[in-house]
Amino acid sequence: MEEKKSADLFEKSLKRVPVETALIGFLVSLVILIFFDPASAALAAAGAGLAAVGFISLKFFVDRYISREKTVFRKKALGLFCLRLLLICLVFLAIIFIFRGKVIAFVAGFSSLVVAVLIEAIRNLVNIKQWKA
Repeated sequence: MEEKKSADLFEKSLKRVPVETALIGFLVSLVILIFFDPASAALAAAGAGLAAVGFISLKFFVDRYISREKTVFRKKALGLFCLRLLLICLVFLAIIFIFRGKVIAFVAGFSSLVVAVLIEAIRNLVNIKQWKA
């Protein structure tokens, strides 16, 4: 019973992370728009969007490939994961070459994933403390 409840909380947290990432990225892009130019704000929003999509794809990847036992699936999973990392690196390189002075804005938006994961971790720790009390 307790294990199922914690699994449900964990699953809800995993569903909230991409939404929170997008919202935090949107707020960051609004702040950037106020202080800088629209291109920087758009790059921050794009970074947050890429981070949210990357998190969703990583969750799908883990659910589909890592839970299986066969080594064939693990080799295929490793290849697909490397391809995913390569694509993310290519996006970063494209941003660096196209928008040389605005890379920090993209990284700020992409880093909103870290903030969203931190929020969910704190929320889950608070729930654990309440459960044990």
